[in-house]
Amino acid sequence: MWVYMSFMQRVHREQWFIEHPIGIREITGLTLTTSVPLRSPVAQRILESEILSTRAGATSLLEIEFDGNRRKEHMDFRPTCRSFFTCDGGGKA
Repeated sequence: MWVYMSFMQRVHREQWFIEHPIGIREITGLTLTTSVPLRSPVAQRILESEILSTRAGATSLLEIEFDGNRRKEHMDFRPTCRSFFTCDGGGKA
């Protein structure tokens, strides 16, 4: 399922922001590794809007980047969670 609200402005999102315990502030990148090309019109729109980037791979994986990856830290939660995080903790770890 895709959820995209183009009408939301940054100021609206920040009204609901709660500080994360490790200090991350925002998602700055999403990369999906997949063996199947994303072909739906909605998926194409998200790729064109540069909300998500993709790469070809045999195993599905979602990489989530936080705060521009300033600290160059990586957390790999596989095999429990097929996600890979890069972040700038910006505070307490």
